Order: sequence, then C-alpha cells, then structure tokens
Amino acid sequence: MKYEALKEELFKAYMDYYAEGFKTSDLSLIDKIVKYPIAYIKDGSVDFFTEYPIDPKKLKADTGWDHSTDWKFEITAINERDAHATASAVRRRKDGSKIESVHGFYAFTMTDDGWKMYAVADNTF
Repeated sequence: MKYEALKEELFKAYMDYYAEGFKTSDLSLIDKIVKYPIAYIKDGSVDFFTEYPIDPKKLKADTGWDHSTDWKFEITAINERDAHATASAVRRRKDGSKIESVHGFYAFTMTDDGWKMYAVADNTF
C-alpha cells in the first residue's frame, strides 16, 4: 500500500474511533482502535492496561472540559506494519476559557482488523 493511502487509513480510524470516542465519552468506540494490553507512558513509567486508561467522561467532569480548539494530528512515521502519531489541542471550558494544553503520542500496529493503538503517552501544560 502506498504511503499516502496508509496515512489516510490511519487518520480515518483515529477520527472515527478515537477522536469520536473522546468527543462523545464513548469508550466502546475507543476500544475499537486499541490493542490490549495497551502501554500507558506517564510520569516516567510505563504501565499496561486491559482497559483504556483514560476515561473521557471522568476527565470532563474533573476538569470542566467542554470542547477543544487548535487541534492538530500528525502521523510522524508509517509503513505497512507500524505507525507513530502525535496530537495536540487546547482544552476549554464551556465559556471558552483555557483549562490546559495537551499533547499526545500514539504507537499503532497494523492487525487483521486494521490499525490498532498499542501505546499512548500524554502531557498537559
């Protein structure tokens, strides 16, 4: 498969399952793009989870997060087997005020069921 086609396929999977799952707080959508156990890299350690380690509904309740702006998604490396990607955004309250900036790193692998995320790291500032 050609490079651009691979990128389009991964972008579509990310948007349809991961981004939409976060937007709607639907972990069942996120589960469709995750290969468990998933590695979660945070605070200098790597932990493995059999459920997605970030709950969008809880995150929204804890922070007052209503929507995001300045969203960017970039596939930084890809071939027929593996891919790396980054995403960034500004999380905002309902009134538009800034909560925090967030940056994520994702590692994906190609499976018989399509692209699956097997590692995630995030950082807020």
